[in-house]
Amino acid sequence: MCNDLDVVRPTQTVRKILIAGHVGAGKTTVLQTLFGDQALTTDALHSEAVSDSKTTTTVAMDYGVIDCPVSNDRLHIYAIPGQERFQFMWEILSRNASGILLLMDARIPKPLQAIHLYLDRILPYLHQPSGVVALNKLSGAEREELRLPPYLRHGDLRLRLTTTDVRDREEVLTLLRLLVGEIGQRNAMHDEFSLGGIQRGVPQSPSR
Repeated sequence: MCNDLDVVRPTQTVRKILIAGHVGAGKTTVLQTLFGDQALTTDALHSEAVSDSKTTTTVAMDYGVIDCPVSNDRLHIYAIPGQERFQFMWEILSRNASGILLLMDARIPKPLQAIHLYLDRILPYLHQPSGVVALNKLSGAEREELRLPPYLRHGDLRLRLTTTDVRDREEVLTLLRLLVGEIGQRNAMHDEFSLGGIQRGVPQSPSR
């Protein structure tokens, strides 16, 4: 479970998490849901009409920190800009990222296709990312009717796939738990392969 910021524990693992997605997908809302007025935001009036209700866009990043006591992780969460003219911020903020939460407005035409197109643009900036893809802005009835596979394949990458309502704090925490779980599985697999390689590479003592 992820809770609000507490005192840093000496054994905590600090992870950098990116929240990505097109303009209006709900990235800033995630930070506002988690942190309220304490979230650091860099919203400004945008020049591209997205919807009648969306009058601002992130131009640098939104930021907050949250603790996950069960996994003993401290998550530094960065919501990156959605507009491609701010791609330089994607490159800067993606350095040393542990995982990515990709939000997609499910009401746009062909949202799954849009996810793949977005991943093609963002993945070159990331190094071996773990990820969760969440379809946002569906009604409760639409979410119940939707049958999604548990994972989305993008090339060799496997991303956890789900739906969400980023206005609901518990649902946002669930997304973070899923992502921390995916990061843990990736790291465990990496450790297993690394250990296997070390064991295979250890020279045997000569027989006497």
